[in-house]
Amino acid sequence: MSTIDQQDTSCCRIEKPAGIKIKGVKVKSLGYQIKFPNPRHKKPLPPIAQVTINKKYEMQISIVVFISEKTKVTADQLTVIQDFSYTNNKMPYANFYVCYDVAPEPCSTFNIFQLSFKANPKDYTPNRILPKDLPIPDLLKLKEIVTFLWDEDPTGSRGTVTTVQTGL
Repeated sequence: MSTIDQQDTSCCRIEKPAGIKIKGVKVKSLGYQIKFPNPRHKKPLPPIAQVTINKKYEMQISIVVFISEKTKVTADQLTVIQDFSYTNNKMPYANFYVCYDVAPEPCSTFNIFQLSFKANPKDYTPNRILPKDLPIPDLLKLKEIVTFLWDEDPTGSRGTVTTVQTGL
């Protein structure tokens, strides 16, 4: 499920994933690049993620993304949207989208960025099919999360499934 965000009336509409923008995300360029011998098509490289639930029952997430050097994306242009909700079978899930609004281009050199943040399941997106009185998703019931690198062309966006670790 996605939403449409009108960025500029003179421009095309940019599609954003469902969910809530996370505040307080620490984003840094790692100052490194990865180079491949052959150009990659327009689809982004999948992100790498680590997720841990600490002793305070907080979900701490660190995501590394690889973005085409041709896009000229900077750290301040990256945002994260979280989508905590339930499947139709009432199983909790969590998706995280690292977003930037630049069209993808084929390239062989990628800049590396790291994003770190705490996720809050209290800000969850209710599933329209399920009853509205479902509780806030329980972090300890999440077995995995999915992280996506979401660019201007969502059909090309890539996701990675990551196992949730508990530090309890």
